Amino acid sequence: MKTLPAIAAVSIAMALLLVPLASVAAGSISFTSPASGASLKGSASYTISGSVSPAPTQADEVGIKVTNPASQIVDQDTATVTNGAFSYATAVGGTSSWTSGTYTISATDSFGATGTTTFTYTSSSGGSAYNVTAALIKIQKQLNQTLAQNAVLQKDLKGNETAEQTSLSSITSSLNSITGSLATITSNLNAVSTAVTGLQTSLTNIGNQISSMNTVVQGLGPQISNAVTQATNAANNASSVQTYVLVVAVLAAITLVLELAILVRKLS
Repeated sequence: MKTLPAIAAVSIAMALLLVPLASVAAGSISFTSPASGASLKGSASYTISGSVSPAPTQADEVGIKVTNPASQIVDQDTATVTNGAFSYATAVGGTSSWTSGTYTISATDSFGATGTTTFTYTSSSGGSAYNVTAALIKIQKQLNQTLAQNAVLQKDLKGNETAEQTSLSSITSSLNSITGSLATITSNLNAVSTAVTGLQTSLTNIGNQISSMNTVVQGLGPQISNAVTQATNAANNASSVQTYVLVVAVLAAITLVLELAILVRKLS
């Protein structure tokens, strides 16, 4: 009998746990545009819009995908849910994936609500592969997002003007410091560049001097060769003269010996 209160307590606890889950349970998504079975062609612009039921009480977004007859995704984006409704402006066509046939639009929100619808698309023959309409819609969306972000930034600036001014002053100081460092680096680089230029000039002058000395040495080569030849000839001539003198001296000695022999004979 004591188990009944325990069972009742567990049941109440589970019910309490399920109440928050019920508030965020997955719902459904219905489309107001394009109407189911609508017909589009070429590069026409259109809007994908609808509502989430039940309307979410927390921030919500709807992920939208458009698939062609071959189940290829030809367009996708997200749209913010406001008071249960969402809207996404886009355009058909623009790539080779946009072939004629039935297209499916699928949508899923942040809490799991889903929905689908279809439309028929007919491709235009000879049309441009670039969809100007889609590009303009995309630019407009990006501009709207930029304006929204700018509005938030302006609000933050007004609410935190002192902090922003301090941050800007700090950033300005940092930029000035960086500018000073860059100026110093530039000055040092200029000095190094000047020194390198001077060194290059000196090296060029030394190279020119070496070239001139090489030319002079090359010019002295024939002169040195002639001097060596002349010295060799002079040595050869000197050697010939010495030989001649030696022969004459030998002949003179022989002559004296003969005369001495004759004189000795006469005396005997």
